Amino acid sequence: MTEQIMLLENIGTSVLVSKDQLPELHKMMIEAAGLGGFIAQTLEEQLFRWLRAAELTCDRAALLVAQYPKVVISVLMKLAGGCPSMADQLNVDAFLEQAHSYDKASSSPIGYYIRNAQTRQLLHPLPVLRAREIDEWSRSIDYRSLLKRATQMSVVENV
Repeated sequence: MTEQIMLLENIGTSVLVSKDQLPELHKMMIEAAGLGGFIAQTLEEQLFRWLRAAELTCDRAALLVAQYPKVVISVLMKLAGGCPSMADQLNVDAFLEQAHSYDKASSSPIGYYIRNAQTRQLLHPLPVLRAREIDEWSRSIDYRSLLKRATQMSVVENV
């Protein structure tokens, strides 16, 4: 009943925009609706990209705490589907090799396209990419600099 009341209210109190009535306005509204979807999709993709980047930042924070890349990568592997009863069979080096294989497979133009299509709508980065990022960052000057500064600060605090 409420729907019927609202329908009658809408039809009776406004001018219906359609192909037959106010066709130019109708055309503009149709075009704007399509553009709105494109804008929403673009914003959504950028938000997902930001969420994935934020998760990589959290992984880096975990590395700063643990200070052992293999420990952090091992945790990522377990989160990706390694069950506790098989934890002793997980191999960090093999997982990093898997990440390098993924990078190599996605280095061609078609591989790049497939990779982007695969990851565009993900909330979380792919586990192999997270492992690769931790491995690379653990060898970076930025990481070493942060550890050095933390060590210097703790020495000053203990004096």
